[in-house]
Amino acid sequence: MARSKEDREVIPWVHGVVSTPLFTAGFIYLDGVGLGVIEDQGHTVPLDMLGIGSVGGVIAVATARFIRTGGEGRSRRARWFHTAFSGIWTGAAAGWLNWVAHGTPWTLASAAALGAMTVMISPFYGIDRYLRGDEIAEQWAKEEAALAKPLTDWADMFASVGARGVFVEGKDKANYGFQLTLRLTETDFDGLLPLLKRLEMKAGVRAGALTLKPGETADRAYLQVSTRNVLAELVELDPSDHPITINEPLTLGMLESGEPIELLMRQNSVLIAGQKGSGKSVTLHVLISLLTRCVDAVIWMIDMASGHTAKRWVRPWVEGWKDGDGNVIDRPLIDWIATTEDEAVRLYNAAHDVADQRAKTAPGGKLVPKPDKPAIIVITEEGSDLMAWSPMAAKPKTRGIKKGRKAAIDYVDVVQRGTGPNTGGGEIDSQYDTTIGLRFRKKGEGQYVFPDFYHQVNLAALPGNGACYIKTSAMNPSEPPEKGRFAYVNDDEDSTHIEEMAVARAHIRPDLDDEAVAIANKWGYGDRWSDTERIGWLLEAFGIDAPRSASTGTSASMNGGGTGTMAPPAPTVQPPAGTGGSGNGSTGRGTLPSDLGPLGSAEDYLRRYGGGQGGQQPPVGGQPTPPAGTPGPDEASVQAAISKALAEAEWLTQQAAEKHGAQQAQEEAEKDKSREHPRKDEVMEMVRDAGPDGITIDACLKRLEEQYPEEKPPSRQAVSKWFANDESVLQPGGPRTPYVWADPDHPAPAELQDDDEDEDGAEPLGDDLDLFCHAVELVVSTQFGSTSMLQRKLRVGFAKAVWLMDQMTARDIVGERDGSKARDVLHKPDALNALLAQIKEEN
Repeated sequence: MARSKEDREVIPWVHGVVSTPLFTAGFIYLDGVGLGVIEDQGHTVPLDMLGIGSVGGVIAVATARFIRTGGEGRSRRARWFHTAFSGIWTGAAAGWLNWVAHGTPWTLASAAALGAMTVMISPFYGIDRYLRGDEIAEQWAKEEAALAKPLTDWADMFASVGARGVFVEGKDKANYGFQLTLRLTETDFDGLLPLLKRLEMKAGVRAGALTLKPGETADRAYLQVSTRNVLAELVELDPSDHPITINEPLTLGMLESGEPIELLMRQNSVLIAGQKGSGKSVTLHVLISLLTRCVDAVIWMIDMASGHTAKRWVRPWVEGWKDGDGNVIDRPLIDWIATTEDEAVRLYNAAHDVADQRAKTAPGGKLVPKPDKPAIIVITEEGSDLMAWSPMAAKPKTRGIKKGRKAAIDYVDVVQRGTGPNTGGGEIDSQYDTTIGLRFRKKGEGQYVFPDFYHQVNLAALPGNGACYIKTSAMNPSEPPEKGRFAYVNDDEDSTHIEEMAVARAHIRPDLDDEAVAIANKWGYGDRWSDTERIGWLLEAFGIDAPRSASTGTSASMNGGGTGTMAPPAPTVQPPAGTGGSGNGSTGRGTLPSDLGPLGSAEDYLRRYGGGQGGQQPPVGGQPTPPAGTPGPDEASVQAAISKALAEAEWLTQQAAEKHGAQQAQEEAEKDKSREHPRKDEVMEMVRDAGPDGITIDACLKRLEEQYPEEKPPSRQAVSKWFANDESVLQPGGPRTPYVWADPDHPAPAELQDDDEDEDGAEPLGDDLDLFCHAVELVVSTQFGSTSMLQRKLRVGFAKAVWLMDQMTARDIVGERDGSKARDVLHKPDALNALLAQIKEEN
């Protein structure tokens, strides 16, 4: 149905009465200027020919308009008006051009004459457009009818790239462009996916502009065509500083669809993976900027890059900056920061124990964060080495990430690779609810970040700088990750954008609840900011000189000068309210002084805020009288002994529980073994005896029926499982082909042997170099040379896993195959880096 002229004209009268006449007058004046330039150059304008041409032009325009406005159903009066109007304005324009050709266009009179003529004719132009309303509506109706043609073109393009039976049934506008509704009759969804690249070439759109999504039924799909390149846009971070809640989604950026990237940090563990320079740090700053606005969340952060990211958020506190009301920032915005293995172990254990206690006492088994009992967000950046080489850190993290879901303790891991050793293993991998993939150098890296959508996700094609693929638990599991871009935060060293956000949010951050503080104090939470050994990284980062010993008389200057809104020095400094140096656990606030400048020496700092153990130190030169209520030396010794005994008892209890669990697991394994079919060994012998020709499952079952007619043979599924779990049994021809024994004493067929007769079986790795290095990293770091392990961790086929293991054997990384046992690993974990460097150099 044709739309009315009111619907089709965005601003009809402004367009009709103002813009078009002005544009026409400007064009005519330029023509007159052209004539003037010709004369100024000494050329002669043929005035007689110009006059004849002008008369002929006016007649031609009027005649054409008379013919065009005719037809059945057209008003005769409107037709004569259109003709007269066209003749008048073209005649006026021709008359002005002839006038300036005889004179000059460079005078004020010539410009004024053209302006007066434009003003006089403009109202008639509006009437002319009004009378042409039906004609305009008809024109738009034709254009709307033409929209069906592109749909036909898309169907033709599908056929041209090899997608048969794909029909376009609809086209809907969207923020990113438009979406086509597809009906599939021959080519299914999976068959259409690999053709998207060719379809982009046919459609003439940019790479990555097409996204295919499954429909509600198998014969439906949706093709999103992006005409807006969100990934190339700069997404501004919301400048608001008002408090928010962790129970509502946080807006981190924008999806390619134009919708916001929203992340609900409740029962949601997040993995962020990307190479250096892909925008991981900026993404983390964006997340922290939102978490610090939450009135019901605190942040614990493990920053193994010497606190490079975390220090920006605590700088206003260290340097004593002031907020907008003139109040000194009296506590760190990030509640706990770990930059060493020992501190990370403390933090992970504290998070686990708090989660364990909360899970036991939470009503209904789930804790809803509140300001008086906030959520704890545990962020780990650059923790790959920590997870790979420190079981003391990986173990509490693995347990904590499982228990934390119901206890309002969630984890965010930022890594450079998505493999198990970088995150802490498969158990932790399985707990991630949200996965965010940033740019990688090679497409193959995507198989470790989004293994289920390897063909649909190309992380190497992202432009970087915050562009990403994201998959959340709220999305349809069958749909691929969505592309988007995170908001931008200026994290340059010479910028104070992050510090200014920290100042604006300082009053929002809640305190950790008393129950959590009491539990975390067992792991050193109370003196996390007052023990100079543990905050050495912070003292070094901000140029604060730490003493060589707390008891020496050596003075060290405290360089705490800040910039901008930093608090001015004062004669004396007391610990900020609520930040007692002993860390008594009542508030959980930090104890590093908020204004370090006035302190005269390191001894002053230690006397006031505690040395290595969190308590106050005596002044140099003698023992003072302890304040009332302060335990004496004997009482302190007794308390230390009691604490040590309790810690040892807890450790013994934990060891006993783990031993009991291991015994139970062994008993269960023995029970499972006792339940195995008694003819399993005979079936395996049948495979050995079959030699290079192999044997099928049906043949094995037939032999058992012939030999033991009175027994019930094992099921096909059971036999298939036996074969799958034994590395010595191969199926070289693929599914539905005979199984072959690959033990060295019973060699596999010649086509399966990897150059065993060759003295050096190592093959060039080529494009598999990165995959091989990942495999070596897994095997050496876990000291477990298993083909099935490589299959699970790398998500590759069995033949590929066998090839990888054989290449490791050829390079003396693992030992020879010994039946179904795991191969011996010939290199220790501490030699891994050198081994990987050697492999890359050789290839």
